[in-house]
Amino acid sequence: MILQNSEKVEILVYFNLRIFVAVKAKIVIVLLAAYLIGSTEFHQVLRLPLLVEHYTEHQAQVQEMSFWDFLVMHYKTDVPHDDTDMSLPFKDCHHSSAVSFTVLPSQKITLTLSAMTPSKPLHFFNNSSFHSSYLDKIFQPPKI
Repeated sequence: MILQNSEKVEILVYFNLRIFVAVKAKIVIVLLAAYLIGSTEFHQVLRLPLLVEHYTEHQAQVQEMSFWDFLVMHYKTDVPHDDTDMSLPFKDCHHSSAVSFTVLPSQKITLTLSAMTPSKPLHFFNNSSFHSSYLDKIFQPPKI
């Protein structure tokens, strides 16, 4: 089977596009993970194996301890009973930071003030003595 030049180009573009999409997705995942781990408390999730290991140590000492009892014992109070308690996930939240940045336009904006003079005088109220007898009937003192 002999391919024409245009077919060869189409095949190359197709394979390069598939490779680009796969690499782009991996780059997005890596950058998102780097942001979440560095700027939020998501890095605490990386300590979950320590939690499981510490639970197995406690379960070896006390057979009937449930996982819920273990969590209550370690997370309800701030008093550590072991050296490894403070290395458990979400025990300390001292590493949080907020990163924000603002992009300002590089253009110079100049404002000029100009005097506004109306072509006709503006009237915001009516000077005429308009009197309605209809309103007089509403505002009357109570009758006994």
